[in-house]
Amino acid sequence: MSPVEIVVVVVAVAAGALVQATAGIGITLVAAPFLLAVDPDFVPLPLMVGGVVVGLRNVTREFAGFDAVRWRRCLLGAPVGLVAGELALAALSERGLRIVVGALVVVSVAAMASGWRPVASRWASVLSGSLVAFGLRVAALPGPPYAIVHHDDPPHVLRPNLASFVLVMTAVVVLRLVVTGSLSSRDLELSALVMGSAVVGLVLAPPFRRWVDKALFRPMLLGLCGLGGLATVVGAVA
Repeated sequence: MSPVEIVVVVVAVAAGALVQATAGIGITLVAAPFLLAVDPDFVPLPLMVGGVVVGLRNVTREFAGFDAVRWRRCLLGAPVGLVAGELALAALSERGLRIVVGALVVVSVAAMASGWRPVASRWASVLSGSLVAFGLRVAALPGPPYAIVHHDDPPHVLRPNLASFVLVMTAVVVLRLVVTGSLSSRDLELSALVMGSAVVGLVLAPPFRRWVDKALFRPMLLGLCGLGGLATVVGAVA
């Protein structure tokens, strides 16, 4: 990569990490278009690893908001989502699935913006676990399903709970790559660059997080979910 391309990567990932450290999701939505333009190998693995850096911050620094009962319920739903994703991939094209997932996210965000609210129940976290696993498997879009189901969570609760679950799902993906011998030295090099850039975003995030938490957390969260769904649809159609 040229020095200019490295600067683009650092700035894009740092901006995405800042957004994710603030809203709980966003590193892929912000950084992926720029990283794909520099080198397609940045997506998905190196960018997923960059998300781990932010996720670890959200879990360790805001662990007081972690809900072990919710985490276990999410984990209970994960196998269902993974199996459903595999079956869907076998039955339909990946392009078609990305369109369906993205459209569902956009419709859900639009419905919530108009006043609709998912019914709160003890099974909501099981459902979100399934949806996160399904979205990750078929469209690399794990955050929005969780954020939509748990949209009423205060930021200090949503961030660590979402991050902890996505960390587990990412670990499953990385472990699979290691076991199957699909992890290359190029992946490691790009992942190291993304991780270092994500740290820059974390350093810059605190003042933005305090500002957003006061009044803008929910609108920003739903906006990012909607953009993620729309970007998924556009990327699949283009």
